[in-house]
Formats: sequence, structure tokens, C-alpha cells
Amino acid sequence: MNDFSKFHFKGVGENEEIVRVIHRNWFYIFQQFLLLFVLTVIFFTAIIFVPIFFPDFISAGSREFVSFFENFFLLVIWMYGFMIWIDYYFDVWIITTQRIVNIEQQGMFSRRVSEMEYSKMQDITAEVVGFFPTVINYGDVKVQTAGGDEEFIFRTVSDPYNVKNIIFNMQKKDSLQNTEELGEMIKEKMEG
Repeated sequence: MNDFSKFHFKGVGENEEIVRVIHRNWFYIFQQFLLLFVLTVIFFTAIIFVPIFFPDFISAGSREFVSFFENFFLLVIWMYGFMIWIDYYFDVWIITTQRIVNIEQQGMFSRRVSEMEYSKMQDITAEVVGFFPTVINYGDVKVQTAGGDEEFIFRTVSDPYNVKNIIFNMQKKDSLQNTEELGEMIKEKMEG
């Protein structure tokens, strides 16, 4: 097992160990920032070439308005970039020896934390769709409960097939441990 001593979260059980901490794949944030970069390049290109081709467009009276618009656009780009980073950095999935924990950041001031015990899991699916996800090896891992009411989705994680196998193996270990504990309890009842 890896050393996850720097990771902790409220409610870790006494005998519970963190097996894996998972973030989104780097390509997710790259795609998001690439879009911001393209928009910024288009904006600055327009700032440079509009006065050259349309000199009457920016008159002395409208310069303040154009300056305000430039600053406002840069502020919006900076805020949107910060929101992308917050979403990327604070979306975390934690696999422990007893459960999986899903921490999803939803905007600046909202976070959703949910957990699922291995005994409640029914289906684990890894899905890689598209050229870049296949080449870079990232995709979604979906974990569904027995009732089908709740579904955990590990979105755009690296090596989804390995993540699926880790969860499946932990579920198997938990099931075996529960069976052994039940057997011990029955044995004690019969002897006592």
C-alpha cells in the first residue's frame, strides 16, 4: 500500500486505511484551459487589429468604455480559470478499506460529500470513450448500488480500468471479511 498519511478526512474509522486518492486526469484541466487560452488570444488579437482596420470605431469618447470592457473581460477570464482549477483540485474520490468517498466541489461555496460501503455495491463499470481518452487512458468509473438509486461516478480519472479493479478487489475483500465474521459469530453462538 502507498503512504497516504498526508491525506485525511473526517470520519475515518479506527481500522480503516486509505487505499487510493484519485483526482481527475490532467487532460481534463488542459482542455478547459486551452479553451480559455483560445478565447484570450482571440480577444487580444481583436484589441490589436480592430483599431488598425476600423480607426473610427475607437474615438476619444469611447476609449473609457473599451478600457472598461477589456478589464472586465480579463477579470471574467481570470475568475473562470480559477473556477476550473477549484473544480479540478477539489473533486476527489477516496478508496478506503471499508468504503469509497466521493467529494465533489460544486462551485466556489458548495461541496457534496457522499460515501458508499462495499456491501451496497452492485455494479462497477469503467468507460473510456473517444480518441484522446483511449490514447491518454482516462475515463469514467461508475459504481451503482443494489437498489440502483444512487450511482457514484468517478469522472475523467486516469487508468479507469485499474480503478475499477481496485474497487472490485476491495469489495471482494470486504465480502470475504463479512462472511468470516458471520461464520465466527455463528460458531460462537453454537458453542455457547
